[in-house]
Formats: sequence, C-alpha cells, structure tokens
Amino acid sequence: MEIPRITCSLFGAIKAAATLKNTVILVHGPRGCVYHINYILGLRGDRHIPVYCTGMDEHDVVFGAEERLRQAILDLDREKKPEIMVVLSCCASGIIGEDVENACRAARTRARVLHIEAGGFSGNFTDGYAKTLLSIVRELAEPVHEQRPGTVNLIGMLRAGPDLREIRDLLSLLDLRIGVVVPAGASCDQLKQIGSACLNIVICETSGLPTAEYLLQRFKTPYIRTVFPVGTALSREFLQKTASALGISPVPTLPDTSEKAGLLSRPPRIALFSGPTRALALGRFLSSQGIAPVLIVLDFETPLIEEIKTAAGSGCSVAVSPGWDAIEDLIRAHGIDILIGGLMERPIAATLNLPLIDVMHGSQRTAGATGGEAILTMIRNCMPH
Repeated sequence: MEIPRITCSLFGAIKAAATLKNTVILVHGPRGCVYHINYILGLRGDRHIPVYCTGMDEHDVVFGAEERLRQAILDLDREKKPEIMVVLSCCASGIIGEDVENACRAARTRARVLHIEAGGFSGNFTDGYAKTLLSIVRELAEPVHEQRPGTVNLIGMLRAGPDLREIRDLLSLLDLRIGVVVPAGASCDQLKQIGSACLNIVICETSGLPTAEYLLQRFKTPYIRTVFPVGTALSREFLQKTASALGISPVPTLPDTSEKAGLLSRPPRIALFSGPTRALALGRFLSSQGIAPVLIVLDFETPLIEEIKTAAGSGCSVAVSPGWDAIEDLIRAHGIDILIGGLMERPIAATLNLPLIDVMHGSQRTAGATGGEAILTMIRNCMPH
C-alpha cells in the first residue's frame, strides 16, 4: 500500500496538450478522471483550457461508446472551432479495447484530430508528457525545404510564463529567435514548420528527448541538452552551449548580479522536491550560493541521478520516489528548515510546520539572473530575522 506521489499518464498528456494554442482536449472516459484533473490544474492556478469528456458510464464500459465519441468530436469541432483536437483514451476506454483511433478517423472535421493512448495503466505522468509531445510533432510537422538561420526550438518546456520570457531574452543576446516552444503556447502553424529550425534545445530531457531524437532523424536537426538556466552562472552556461552548437562567437558576457545568499545569518537546511531537470539546475544554483540542499527527493528514476548527486555535493542525500511516511522521517532526520517544491508538498509542509517555496508554479520566475535572485529572496524571507 502507498500514498501515491506521482500521477498517471492521462494527467501528463492533458497537462502537455493543454498548453497548445487553439486546442480542444477530449477524453473518452468517465467524468471522474477529467473532473479531478481539471480540479488539480485549477488549484495550481495555471492557465489551461477546459478538458471535455464523453462521460462513459457502466453501459458504455460493457457495450462500448464509439458512436458517442464520434459525435462528441463533431460537436466540439462545430462549437469550439479549434485548430487542433487532442482525443485521449483513458483506463476505461483502453481496458475495453474501444477503437478510439477509428472514431477519430471517421469524424469529418475542420480541426486536426490527434488520438493519443493515455490510459493510466500505461505509465506515469512523465510517460504522458513525452508521448504527447512526440505524437503532436509527428502528426503535425510538415516537410520543409530549408532551415531558417538563427531559429531554434525549445523542446519539453511546459511553462509559457516568466521563465519562457527569460529564456527568450537570453537567446536574443545571441541574435537567435524561437521558432516553436513544444508544447507551451505552440500553434498549429508553428508545429507544421518545426523542422525548419537550425537547432533544438531540450529543456526537459525526460519529456523532450524522444521528440528531439525524432526531429534529428526526420529533419536532421541537431539538438543539445543543456542545464535549465537558473541564476547568472547557469545562464552563462546555457548561452555558451547554445552558441557552441551553432558556431556563434564571441558569446556575450552576462553582467554579475546581486545574487547572494551570504546575507543569511546561517545557511538554511533545505529539502528540494523536484523532477530531474529542475533538481539538477536548482541543486547547482543553490550549491553555488553556499546553501546546497541537504536532501533532494526526486519524483522518479532518472539517468541524471549521478549528475544530481554531484551538483548537490557530498553533504546531500538523494531519495528517489520514497513513500510519504519515509519523506517525513527523512525531513526530521536531516533537520530541514525549508521545503522547496510544489503543490504536492503543501500537506507535508503543513504537517511539519515548515515553510514551503513553490518553484513549480507556472507563474513563478526561476530562470535567468532575476529568477535566481527571486529564489534567494524567498529563501531569505523564510528564515528568522
């Protein structure tokens, strides 16, 4: 038995597709699955599009509901007029073997209708992210005749808020423009031309690497995996790696900023809860400020585990997918002062009466020099004066 800390493939698929422009999401399944995902996304405060469902019931689970699905596709296409419609299977429709793909093909629509198998039993939310990104790009990318110099794509970036603006500003220092961000804010027309970029920058390896590999094979577009640019030093590294991949020289110098954790009366004992991409970036950033986390809790297994351990230093313990009770024990054992994480850590923070800094919220600024300073300010505000 367990208290689950990661959710299913369906959530990841919806979270990824919900950031696309002029898109409608339809889940072929019961109301409960969709209600709870809409509820969670609403709690997070992220801007997201409504998610519709066919409302499968007991009768449908026995006899199927393909005709209802086809009619729902037609109704949404007529009423909402989307450019893209993402139709997702879930556990219920997957278990009974409903031919969702056939219903999508049979419906005559103005929108591009994409079917993605997202049954919860098929994997966790990261599988849903990765599968959805790859499916969208594979279905919508069109042949291109030439690459556009000075154009790069960001692959595996779900945030379209201040972090994206910071990264866009960084790339502009190299006179680079972004062709498409997959999936955050991508339009159908942008996705059609995704093969015309001269470089793909993988922001999140877990969700973006399969898509980058596909684009390399289909369009011969090279890609790089680079650290997420939290703070000035990692922003410099981000620029240097991007410039090196494109043969750009010299690399503009980023001015030193006022980032400094030394104003703290004593180094806080920080527990960091994150997926691998942000754990690596935040671990390196905090270590550079002399406040390395003493505990990192990763959501899932990752090939980046050794990099994360190195980034945080020898004084940090790294736990992968521990149970809820084990997490509370680890926090107590390490004498933690501050939790850095997201929505999932709120109950733990409340139980242990610890401050929580939510850096996973889409409206939070964490990238660039200003993002680094914002994180340090929140840490300082959590410490006793």
